[in-house]
Amino acid sequence: MTSYIGTYGEKTLHRALKRRLDPTGECHEVRVGRYIADIKTESGIIEIQTQSFFKLRAKLGEFLPDYPVTLVYPIAREKILVWPGGPGGVAARECRSPKRGSYYDAFRELYQIKTLLTDRNLSIMLLLIDVSEHRVASKGYRKKYSKIDTELRSLYGEMILGCAGDYKKLIPGRLAPQFTVRDYSMASGLSLRDSGLALNVLHHVGAAARVGKQGRSYLYERAQAGSQLPGEQQAGGC
Repeated sequence: MTSYIGTYGEKTLHRALKRRLDPTGECHEVRVGRYIADIKTESGIIEIQTQSFFKLRAKLGEFLPDYPVTLVYPIAREKILVWPGGPGGVAARECRSPKRGSYYDAFRELYQIKTLLTDRNLSIMLLLIDVSEHRVASKGYRKKYSKIDTELRSLYGEMILGCAGDYKKLIPGRLAPQFTVRDYSMASGLSLRDSGLALNVLHHVGAAARVGKQGRSYLYERAQAGSQLPGEQQAGGC
């Protein structure tokens, strides 16, 4: 049985995703300038980031002028919580988390690199995955548990964001032709705050247009013309 003591959150998940994206391992951890790329092949660079996209801004700033970069963001659709067994052969406990992730959950991270999303060399790969999250009871009085590792169980779905037309897939189909942040929140399941971030990003990349106001709220609609990112030439497939 694998021991998780001493490992840091997401280490196992990060390694598993690298193996899935490049099973040979021959292109892992390649130095590019001042940085180490997770995967570098003849077709470009793949970076896997499980959280805190703002930490990648400098790294992406160095890679993007010279290489196509795919930024991979895994989202836990279903999570099995695993608690270690006790002394005397007590078995580990497992339970299913009531929280379920969706592609919409990416917006909080995408907002952190919003200014880079229109770079023609950057594409985003969102992966919906099922995971096992290993936890232990926390010794602190404020938090009941600590996450010690995350394991990949299965891949459920994939979405590529490379042009404005791709980002339109993140506008729920049941929305009316014109909608507010509150409408988006109700359709996507995001909080009002995260829905505001989502529409900020969708407006920035040209997938949603602001067409007026309803009271104090902006009115949005799906962008009608073209599927390019602002200021970019039309790319194949978009």
